[in-house]
Amino acid sequence: MRIYAHRGVSAHYPENTLAAFARAVELGLDGIELDVHLSADGVAVVIHDETVDRTTNGIGVIADFTARQLNLLDAGHRQHVPTLAQVLELAAGKVRVNIEIKDAAAAGPVLEAVGRHPELDWFASSSNWQALAAMKQQAPGSDCYPLTLGRFAGPEAPGAVAEALDFAVLHGSSGVSVWEAALDQDMVDMIHSRGLEVWAWTVNDEDRARELVLLGVDSLCVDDPELIRNAVSRAGLAGAANK
Repeated sequence: MRIYAHRGVSAHYPENTLAAFARAVELGLDGIELDVHLSADGVAVVIHDETVDRTTNGIGVIADFTARQLNLLDAGHRQHVPTLAQVLELAAGKVRVNIEIKDAAAAGPVLEAVGRHPELDWFASSSNWQALAAMKQQAPGSDCYPLTLGRFAGPEAPGAVAEALDFAVLHGSSGVSVWEAALDQDMVDMIHSRGLEVWAWTVNDEDRARELVLLGVDSLCVDDPELIRNAVSRAGLAGAANK
C-alpha cells in the first residue's frame, strides 16, 4: 500500500508549498500530489484554487499574476506559491509525483517541466479528461489518471465510473483517481478487473484508511501521512495492497 502526501504534508504545513513537499520527502513517502495552474506569463505554478485568496495574503485570479508575483505572496510560514519546476527539482528521484492539472492550458508547460528530469517518476491526473488526452497525444509515453467522483458524480454516476475506466484503458493509463467516499468492494474489484490501480483521495480518517486497504486500494492520498501510515502499520496492513 502506497501513501501520497496531498498537496504535500498539508495537515502541518501550508498546502502546495516547498515546505510541505520537503517534509513528504523527509518522511520517505511513496509520493506527493500537487495542483497546477498557469501564471499570466505561461509558467506552470503549484496552487489548488483558481484564485490566490484562500491560500495566500493576496487577492485575485492566478492567471492575472506572473510567476514572479506569485512567488512574492505569503502562503504562511514564509512560504510562497512555487513553480512546478521548483517542486520537481525537490522531488525528482525521491518520490512519485501526481500532477493534477487544474488548467487545461497547463498540459504543455507541465510536459516541458517534467522533461527536464528524466529520473522523475510521475503521472498526470485531472477531472478534465480532454486535457489528459491532449497530454497523451503530445507525450505518448506519459501516464494519465482520469479523476472521478465515482457514484457521487451525479445521476449518471455509474456511467461516470465506467467512462473513467474506458478512458484509462483507451489511453494506456495504469490507474484511476477516485474520491475515497465512493469506493466499496464492488468498485475496487471493478477497477482492478480492468487492470488498473485504485488511487484514492483524500483519506484522513484512520478507520477509513484501514478499511480501504482491506478493500484492496493501491494508494491513499492523505493530508497527514504520518497519522495514516502509523494507523495502517499498527493494524499490520502496510503491505496488504501490494501483494
